[in-house]
Amino acid sequence: MKLQFKKVFRFLFWFGVFCASGAVMVFAAGFLYLSPQLPSAESYRYVQLETPLRILTADHKLIDEIGIRRDPIPYEEIPPMMINAVIASEDPRFYSHSGVDVRGLLRGFYGFVRGINLGGGSTITMQLVNNISFDSDSVYSRKLKEIPFALRIQRELSKEEIITLYLNLIYFGSGADGINAAAYAYYGKPINELELHHFAMLTSVLPCPSPCNPIADPARAQTRRNVVLKKMYDQGMITREQYEKAIITPDDARRHSRRIEVSAPYVAEMVRQELYREYGEDIYRKGFEVTTSILSENQLAADKALSYGLENYYDKRHGYRGIEGHVSPPAGEDATNYWLEALQSRSTIGNQVAAVVTDVNERDIQVIREDGSTLAISWEGLSWAAPFVDRGNAWPRPQRASDIVEVGDIIRIRQEDETRWSLGQIPELQGALVSVSPDNGDILALSGGYDFALSQVNRATTARPPGSGFKPFVYGTALENGYTPATTINDAPFARGEYRPRNFENNFIGPVTLRNALANSRNIPAIRLYDQLGSELVLPFAKRFGFRTENFPRNDLTVALGSQDVQPLEMAIAFATIANGGQKVEATLIKEIKTVDGNIPLPVQAVACGDHCAELPLSEMPAPQIVDPRISYILASMMRSVIEEGSGRRVNREIKRQDLMGKTGTTNGPAELWFSGFNRNVATSVFVGFDQPQPMGESEQGATVPVPIWIDYMKTVLADTPERAPERPDGIVDRLIDKNTGKLARPGQSNTMFELFMQENAPTEMDASGKLSAPDIEDVPSIETIF
Repeated sequence: MKLQFKKVFRFLFWFGVFCASGAVMVFAAGFLYLSPQLPSAESYRYVQLETPLRILTADHKLIDEIGIRRDPIPYEEIPPMMINAVIASEDPRFYSHSGVDVRGLLRGFYGFVRGINLGGGSTITMQLVNNISFDSDSVYSRKLKEIPFALRIQRELSKEEIITLYLNLIYFGSGADGINAAAYAYYGKPINELELHHFAMLTSVLPCPSPCNPIADPARAQTRRNVVLKKMYDQGMITREQYEKAIITPDDARRHSRRIEVSAPYVAEMVRQELYREYGEDIYRKGFEVTTSILSENQLAADKALSYGLENYYDKRHGYRGIEGHVSPPAGEDATNYWLEALQSRSTIGNQVAAVVTDVNERDIQVIREDGSTLAISWEGLSWAAPFVDRGNAWPRPQRASDIVEVGDIIRIRQEDETRWSLGQIPELQGALVSVSPDNGDILALSGGYDFALSQVNRATTARPPGSGFKPFVYGTALENGYTPATTINDAPFARGEYRPRNFENNFIGPVTLRNALANSRNIPAIRLYDQLGSELVLPFAKRFGFRTENFPRNDLTVALGSQDVQPLEMAIAFATIANGGQKVEATLIKEIKTVDGNIPLPVQAVACGDHCAELPLSEMPAPQIVDPRISYILASMMRSVIEEGSGRRVNREIKRQDLMGKTGTTNGPAELWFSGFNRNVATSVFVGFDQPQPMGESEQGATVPVPIWIDYMKTVLADTPERAPERPDGIVDRLIDKNTGKLARPGQSNTMFELFMQENAPTEMDASGKLSAPDIEDVPSIETIF
């Protein structure tokens, strides 16, 4: 019996040795096979530097972050209590094992066989492996590589590096990768400002970040948080006092948006598209940080001016289109819950907040908002809401609040100031405002629509007919070809085949100077001028300013009236080129690009340097002089007359400055309305129209909507800045002329003005007889010129 027992024992012993040796050999072979396929240490050290695409204003305020939130921090900035919480919950033997916890694996396997939960066997190092490699591998291949990779990481990185990498990469839910991003996502603070109960809560979401986080399921998350706190206490990481205080502390997690300081989504999307064309998916992985030319104060002013203008200068004037819906709770039920439920699916659009009417009085109403708060809207905020009939009519005027709404109506409201609210509605009209620097083409502000969430179409880069806003380039062509502002052209009936254009006022005034014709936006003189010059002169001239005239029809007289599509951004750059004396600048949005690899070189920027081009840094070059600076100056002075005497007079009334010039634009219908204007520092173009072109109402024109929007913006950005008109170049002379005939006038003659001429084109005949020589300009009493 003893002999038989010894034989069995010997057999089992050698069988065990054989199996163990085989296992070691298989493991060694597998390790040798897999080892070359494992990433190097540098490749996963580098991962922690990955951040989403960050887009900043010129004054370094955050416009947007695009991609998974990740805000990596070094080991020294991670609170020790946060590290303890993670170790207590995820890997208690973290500091003692070699990357793979054999005991943990065996315990997990035993629990799996028994059908009970004894905890997983995956260490922090192994979880890190899952987060940084083998994305394209099958699940089995990943598992095979996981253990040798964890062992390698353990050999090549310190424990501090491993925990830092883990906490900067692991997903915490709510779109946050890494502990600092998670702190902002849930609590709106950096990780070093959080407390023990926060650390435990963040740790508790790691096994199931989407369904278990405190926003998705607060009660479940609270229970899991307390489990983490108990583990920390059991392992001696916190005192009983700390444990008891933390476990009764209510959690204050709520959804925090990214730390946007200047909301400019149309700008952000322009940047993203430009970068993606050049660098592809790397923009979301390699820590791209882009500084734009956007000035934060200008951008805020642009958004405010455009949204306010669409709401108040057009939409409210055309009547109330009605409620968005109605909630009728079952009889006997509490209506409040039904009202709040109806509001859950209606987000704020622009300035328009969703609300439900809870009470209607004679001349005021009570409403409830999504958060359950209530407020009153007085008759002052209701009386505008005459029912919309069509684009030209809104009637009858309401006499009482019940003429407008009833209890249970879902409406929009907007805040007028700190205490007053009014009835609102989401505008159907859309628009754009784009503002650039004449010095270098930098885009200072750009708003591409009422609300990016409502429509992602960027109207600042969408081409539409500019109407009379294109006329300055017809007149500029004329100046380049021997005409002067005093040249007269006949405002009389004109026909070319079946084409019989008319003026906006439906009248004719006979011979008119080019200055007066442009100031009053007369259509017939512009068409006659275009007919005399021909498309072979006008289109190349306009092309120099950045318009894509290769797509314009030839010998089509409607081009003179702005019938061909251009972008508001192109208009702003073209007017900026006039403002700077004729040096063609290019629209520039991206000023600097940083990545984990360093700065990316950008193209040299063309600048309007005038007489100072020798002093430019290497990053700049002189912008090409595309037109005689005298032509630009005279053309700018003609657009000053638009502000003083023409369709832009409202600018002159509301902004008390002498350095502003511009031109309105109104198309047939009218379907599009424009105003583009400038001084030497800022050029701004405003466009409004429906996305699907349709008439806006017969009473509308460039002066009614885009001009006041332009005024609101420019008032803000030019406040407290000195006046700066375009600089007068050499080779221009002043002559006293008759305003109506354009001919030279005698000193003391009535209805005269000093006109600007290029020296070679100055007139030499008197108005009265033509026999007297022109007066010496030095003998005429000095008066202010047009600027």
